[in-house]
Amino acid sequence: MKKIVAVVIAIVFVLGVASFGLAADSKCASCHKGDKALDKIVVKKNIKTTAELLKAVKEGPTAKMHAKFSDDDIKAEAKALKLAE
Repeated sequence: MKKIVAVVIAIVFVLGVASFGLAADSKCASCHKGDKALDKIVVKKNIKTTAELLKAVKEGPTAKMHAKFSDDDIKAEAKALKLAE
């Protein structure tokens, strides 16, 4: 019985750690949480395309904070947000 409980706890632990890893895939999610979530910003600023998102991130008032992100990173987020090309 103790072995079964230990196996169940181990499986739950492994799946829990894996789920945290999957949730943290987004580079934007580390800062953009709650009211500042990226999907809310996109709606608020009426961003509809990947090009608009790139321009907002690279040329907007917070461009210096986002300088470490490549165009590919931003395009991946745009794809996750299902923005038009």
